[in-house]
Amino acid sequence: MLHQILFLAFYLGLLPAVLVSPFAGVLLYYWLDYLPPDEIYYGALLPGYISLVTGALTFVAWIFREDKTLPRPLNIILLMVALWIWVNVTWQYALAPTAGAMQWDRTVKVVGFAILTTQMLSTRARLESFVWALVLTVAYYAVPSAIKVFVSGGSGGIGTGEVVQAAWGSFFGDRVTLSVVMAMTIPFTLYLSRHSTLFPARWQKWIRPSMVGLVAALLVSLIGTFARTAVFAGGATLLMLLVRSRRKVRSTVVFAVTICALLLIAPETWFDRMSTIAEYQNDGSAMSRVEVWKWAWTFALGHPLLGGGFGVFTLDAGSIRSLGGGWNEAHNIFFEMLAEHGFIGLGLFLLLIFTTYRSCTAVQRQVRGRKDLVWAADLAGATQVGLVAFIAGGCFVSIASNPYLYMLAGITAGTRGLVWRELAAVAVSQNPPLRPLGSARTNAQPAG
Repeated sequence: MLHQILFLAFYLGLLPAVLVSPFAGVLLYYWLDYLPPDEIYYGALLPGYISLVTGALTFVAWIFREDKTLPRPLNIILLMVALWIWVNVTWQYALAPTAGAMQWDRTVKVVGFAILTTQMLSTRARLESFVWALVLTVAYYAVPSAIKVFVSGGSGGIGTGEVVQAAWGSFFGDRVTLSVVMAMTIPFTLYLSRHSTLFPARWQKWIRPSMVGLVAALLVSLIGTFARTAVFAGGATLLMLLVRSRRKVRSTVVFAVTICALLLIAPETWFDRMSTIAEYQNDGSAMSRVEVWKWAWTFALGHPLLGGGFGVFTLDAGSIRSLGGGWNEAHNIFFEMLAEHGFIGLGLFLLLIFTTYRSCTAVQRQVRGRKDLVWAADLAGATQVGLVAFIAGGCFVSIASNPYLYMLAGITAGTRGLVWRELAAVAVSQNPPLRPLGSARTNAQPAG
């Protein structure tokens, strides 16, 4: 009871800040989504609509308190708006509306609030705060999990009580989803180790070693999830960091040492679990995924325009197959979008991924040679690595409706918009507009 009272006191103390700055509401909203009170603080007595109140208050405060500027370029936010509209269209024709009601409700809130957030990521301080919110909430799970792996000697496995996982009610979800989130968080943690500006100067010397330690905790926790998806998402992250490193030799050595250290930490049961990747034909879980992907493709061919709407995979779960029935989900972000929202929905989803990645590349190209904007290039690079981790992990888990892609898109739009304004301001200062002839008086006077 005491922790619930303390949480409510802290929450109510922060709530007035939303009226002063709507962006405070953004941070508060994502904190509640990442660390839901009923799961983290055992808040059974807490109101279930805290996030809704926070989001609504943030929107109202944004209308009246925030200066309205369209993000530049517009393509990212327009794609998010188009995707938000399209999932609502397909929902009107959903084949299993009862089963999909909760997912529809969650998705429209996720994408809708991401659109609102993107319009407020207009300064470096806000972008960094947004990244800190993600990193610190993931650290809440990663640090204790890494300690748990070491204390247990790496023992455990699926169903033994030693598996690393997040709160079920949070967007970080089970161990598989958490493994993708942790892999996505690694590049942003490294970014903060180099470019943190929000803390006092006397704290800066502690930030870099703390972030490096957190990266180590994230990697150890990836082992502790016992998730095969962690190998793909974490491996994609490490490989991207190696390829994009400015110091290839040192990075190669660090990469090799890191992999060796992780393999030494991993228990025998972990190797047994990972060995099924190469022998997926003999693994019922892996083959079930292949079967549901086939089902999603066949279903989409029969419903190419609108798909089946949210909840459509319950139709697959009720089918009779040799493997004993289907899944309630796609276990793949692309087949998830395809079966639920048709080829148009999948196209918008793929276009958002492509545009986000390309916009990050544009940022890196535009700030080349600008030492004052190195942070923007590194943030864009971290976003690209996080996006690749999302794609790699998303091939095996249904997270298209989770906030991760839209969070990355928002960071990209905010970074590129800020860089655009900075470069435009420099261009104006270097090339001031010419004054009309006769508009300025000269010191020289005509001879009388």
